[in-house]
Amino acid sequence: MSPAEQSEVVSSDRPPRARTRTMAAMGIALLALFLILLGVGVIPRVRNHRALSTGAEDVRTAVPAVHVLQPTAATEAGLTLAATTQAIQDSIIYARTSGYLKRRFVDIGDRVQAGQLLAEIESPEVDAQLRQAQANLLQAQKTLDLQMANRDLAKVTMDRYKAADAEKAVAVEAVDQSVATYRTAQASVAAAEATVEANRATVRQFMELTSFQRVVAPFDGTVIQRNVDRGALITAGSPTDNTAVSPSNLTGAPNGLFEVAQLDRLRVFVNVPQPFAPNVRAGLPVKVRVRGHLDEPVAAFVTRTASALGPGTRTLLTQVDVPNRSGQLMPGMFVYVDFTIAPSGTRWRLPATAVIFGAEGTRVATVAQGNTIHFQHVELGRDFGDSIDIQAGLHGHETIVAQPTVSLKEGQIVKPMAATATP
Repeated sequence: MSPAEQSEVVSSDRPPRARTRTMAAMGIALLALFLILLGVGVIPRVRNHRALSTGAEDVRTAVPAVHVLQPTAATEAGLTLAATTQAIQDSIIYARTSGYLKRRFVDIGDRVQAGQLLAEIESPEVDAQLRQAQANLLQAQKTLDLQMANRDLAKVTMDRYKAADAEKAVAVEAVDQSVATYRTAQASVAAAEATVEANRATVRQFMELTSFQRVVAPFDGTVIQRNVDRGALITAGSPTDNTAVSPSNLTGAPNGLFEVAQLDRLRVFVNVPQPFAPNVRAGLPVKVRVRGHLDEPVAAFVTRTASALGPGTRTLLTQVDVPNRSGQLMPGMFVYVDFTIAPSGTRWRLPATAVIFGAEGTRVATVAQGNTIHFQHVELGRDFGDSIDIQAGLHGHETIVAQPTVSLKEGQIVKPMAATATP
């Protein structure tokens, strides 16, 4: 073969070889890129997995640290209850006789004395009935006088017939008739006397009704409600329509003629919850506060209690008497009554976060000997929100976990640390 032909053959083989080399280089580059991407994505994951496994193992094998505290003896606790002030004496005055209001002498805000005249009622019907009753009484008294005269005459006649009968001068039938006449006269006198007493009672009744025409104050106090004006029709024992609504009238319904209240001393009724009730006694000092009205609370005391819990609310009805000589307080005010109640029995106080509520009951987590966890059942007393009294289950020397977690198990070893805050 000539040199020219050999040159052509060589030149024709070069392009396929070059393409093969190019494709091989590209494959190697792609493989290297794949390996790089694989290393970038997998290796960190493997490292993270190893770190997590190591951390989980450390956590599993490590001794957990818990914050602990000692229970403190329960001290006096403050209790604040809402209530409404009332007058120590409050009387709604109704009419005891019917008629028209003739005169009215007081209005709301007036201070009155016991027995002071508040109003007069004009009752012409009652006056007429009184005069008729007096006339009937006079007639009955005259009838009694007549019957007594007849009785005396019958007695004299009977005595004469009995004397004549002793001498056999009259018939026996005449003597018997005179005795019967005397007895009849005696019965007539007794009946007349009863009629006189009945008419006398009627007169007293109408005289009482006449006295009720004067409406007087039952005690010293202040008129806080007045519902009538001159000329108003008054019906005995019935309410009247309000013409001046009083703050003490909560329903707005018709009420009596007047309402008189004694305001120099007020009373407050509060319902004390059952956990505090055993230590609430008469004479217990309290403080009464009115938000936005008084700078200093008013010192008062418990006057009496119902000595029984209400079955519906399980609370003790308690009356607190509040002195009000200065008149700063008024009936109907919304007030707060602050009690300071000592604990009853031996109690220990813990933070509310230390108590565990669950299906197993109410418990606390204690650190026993060897720093092991022990769950102790307890009985709760008073709940103050941020702290709770333990009524039974603790002796006071236990070490309590301040904030137990769900991961704690019975008998687990822990590392106790002093809590930063105590109840």
